[in-house]
Parts: sequence; C-alpha cells; structure tokens
Amino acid sequence: MNKKLKFSWGHIIAFVALIIVSYISFVGFTYLTNGNFILALIGMGLTDIFYIIFFIGAQQMKATDEKFNKKIIWERILVFGSPLIFVVGMISMSHFWTVFSQNDEIVNSFQSSINGSKQLFTDYETYANQRIEDYDKGLSKIIENQSVNPKALESAGFAADVPAHIQKENMVETLRLQLLSKNFESLQTSANEWIDKASHGAHTANVFLLGNTREIKEALTNWEKQLKGFSEKEMSNESQFGPVAHFQSDGARNAIKGIDSLTSAFTTQKSPTLYAIIFGIVMYLFLLFPYMIQERHTKTIQRLVGKEKEVKTVKANTINPTSPVPAEDADYRSF
Repeated sequence: MNKKLKFSWGHIIAFVALIIVSYISFVGFTYLTNGNFILALIGMGLTDIFYIIFFIGAQQMKATDEKFNKKIIWERILVFGSPLIFVVGMISMSHFWTVFSQNDEIVNSFQSSINGSKQLFTDYETYANQRIEDYDKGLSKIIENQSVNPKALESAGFAADVPAHIQKENMVETLRLQLLSKNFESLQTSANEWIDKASHGAHTANVFLLGNTREIKEALTNWEKQLKGFSEKEMSNESQFGPVAHFQSDGARNAIKGIDSLTSAFTTQKSPTLYAIIFGIVMYLFLLFPYMIQERHTKTIQRLVGKEKEVKTVKANTINPTSPVPAEDADYRSF
C-alpha cells in the first residue's frame, strides 16, 4: 500500500514497448521523409518524449502522496490525452506498416533495379568491343586498298619500314588496352561486389534500404562517369574511319529510373493496415502498464473519474458509544 513504483515489471514492459516504438517510428519517419535520417531522428525523439510524459507521467501523478487535488487534474489530462497523443505518434508507425505490407513488391523492384545496374558494365564491354572491331576493320580496309591508294597507309600513321599487318595489330591492341584496361576490370569487379552486398538481405524493416538506393544512384553516376572517361581516349588515326562515339548506357538510366520509382512506394501514405491497428493497440496497453498496476495512496479520495465515497465503520464502544471515532479506525471504501 502507498508505494510508488519507481521501477517495476510494468515499467520493463513499457520500456521494451518504447524501444520497439522508437525503431518503428524512426523507420516510418525515414520513409516519409524519403531518407532524411536527421528529420527521422528528431521525429522519433519527439515521439519518445511525449510518450514518456503522458504514460509514465500519468503513473507518477497517480502515485503521488501529496497535493492530491492538484495532481489528479494532471493525471486526468495525461490519461485522457494519452490516446490522442498516441494516435498522432502512430502516424509514422502506421506508415512503416504500410511500406512493410508491400515488402515483397518493393524488395523485388529494388533488387531488380540494382542488379540491372550491372548492365552498365555489360553495355560498356559491348561498346568497347564494337569500337575495337570497327577500328580493326577500318585499318584492314586501308591495308587491302594500299595498291589503289598507297598514301592512305602513311596518312593513317603506318611506318614504311614495318609490315603493315604488324602495325595494325599493335594499333588495335593499344586501343583495346585503352578501353578495356586493368582499371576497367578493377572497377567492374569492385562495383559488382558492392552491388551484390547492397542487395543482400534487402527488407523494408531495414532502415538503410532507402539509404542504399541513394548510394546506388550516386555510385551509378560515378561509374558511368569513369566509363565515359575511358571511352574518351582515342587513337590518333581512329577518326579517319568516322566519328568516334563516346559511351552511353541505357542500363544505367533504366536502373536509376527503377530506383526512382520506389520513392512513391516509400512516401505515399495510406489507410492503416490491420498490422498497424493490432500493433497500436498492443503498444498502447504496454505503455499504459505502469499506470494500471500503480496503486493509489490511501489518503486520497480522488479517483480518475469522480471521488471515493467515505464510509466510517464505528467500532462498538460499550463504555462510551457516543465518543468520536479515532482517525486510525476510519475505513475508506470505494462504491
């Protein structure tokens, strides 16, 4: 009796619920803000603060041993205001469950998009091999027509004292090394490893899924820029066979487009799902546990609703039945 529960099993349940609420709220805010982790942390922090004030604060007001008339007012404000505050806090958490309900669709789209980004390197290899092949054909044509136009070899950079076919092989190999160098191989290997790692374990409950989409878009842009840099290297005689096309990738653009399409799934709010409603009810009851198990001080007749009626049980006094009943003999009961 008359014991304030500073820390109880009810508090443990409430704090576990608060931890769960914190994470779900953070993920929900992250999706709502399209990956703004700072705003998500602020939103989570405010949710926690208001929940602690209204739920733990109500328990503290109920457990008071002084200023009962004043504390009961605050207790009523906190208890009856808690459902409204909880529902407001549930906005981000409900959004998490909305996104979670689309997990398979979102994850499949995400994995398809980032795995499609590997097409960037496939496209580049196709581009480089085609350009090398065109260059080889151009050089071969000049060698074949040297009897008709002997000065064409000289204008194409062929030396007179070295067999033309050997020079041609050296030129083609030089272009190959420029376009498909070890730098390209290293970039392709590291990029594919990064993509595989990014797609591993993808799930909407993983708050960094959306962060990964941002990183992947930045990485794709950077990789494409490097590949374009490789493609800008030209042989001195390459332009004689026509304009030299620089690298462009539909694979990169399609991957970025697919990743961008996920934004609407992350940010569009919908009606609460059944999971969100069940989750909300359970979390509300868990957060309210410390208040529910807290006993009220026996000195107060104030109750959450109304007051407790005072009933005095007078002990039989055979000597002086009209004498006043001592305070310690007064018995207070609820009706």
